[in-house]
Amino acid sequence: MDRKQIAQQALQLKNKGDLLNLLNQIKKAEIEDMGFDASMYHPFTEKQLNFYCNPNHTFHRYRQFKIKKKSGGTRQITAPRTQSFMMMLSAVNELFRSMYTPSEYAMGFTDGRSVVTNASAHLGMDYILNLDLKDFFPCIHQARVWKRLQVPPFKFNQPIANLLAGLCCMKESREDENGNKEDVFVLPQGAPTSPIITNMVCDKLDYYLSRLANRFNMNYTRYADDITFSSMRYVYSKRGKFMVELERIIKEQ
Repeated sequence: MDRKQIAQQALQLKNKGDLLNLLNQIKKAEIEDMGFDASMYHPFTEKQLNFYCNPNHTFHRYRQFKIKKKSGGTRQITAPRTQSFMMMLSAVNELFRSMYTPSEYAMGFTDGRSVVTNASAHLGMDYILNLDLKDFFPCIHQARVWKRLQVPPFKFNQPIANLLAGLCCMKESREDENGNKEDVFVLPQGAPTSPIITNMVCDKLDYYLSRLANRFNMNYTRYADDITFSSMRYVYSKRGKFMVELERIIKEQ
């Protein structure tokens, strides 16, 4: 099953049964592509879909662990707990990849682009500014994912957007500045669907930051939460026009 076929069927999705059928077709095709016996294929069930699309079921869907960061400290990873959930998210990820191509400035988690293409965009420049967006994945809320899935190129109806956003997000308990606990629904860092969703959500960010770069005759790229600008002249003074506008756009987006 190629991506063109997946995209064509995805545009016709109307209800839970349609989505379940398409995810099962994707799963079966992936199993066959890996050279396994298709007769051993076990389709996803409606019961599984109902359970996994409920982000309240965090513990039974995800496991959390920490890995060391190159820059020091640790990064918390939230990975699918079961093989069935992992395979369902992998099928959803293939669905997204069949319909969506990231902006030309997004260098991470897209075919034909890498850290090498990200770096090559800035070769020969005299000045480099590199920024890391704090808590990148967990700052993207389920409501934003849900809204993004209802506009082009997806244009899913609300029931389909509800299911997909629920599958791809998780409940997380946080404390506000007053020490009060609240539950939020966000993207997990470690799910196979999270990287492409961040690119989807960051389309507007890429648009505004690329326009800002053009204004100052600069180059701009983004690799997930890693933002890079380069230029032949120094425009990075903390209170300068470029930095003030950069901070405004990032906070707004």
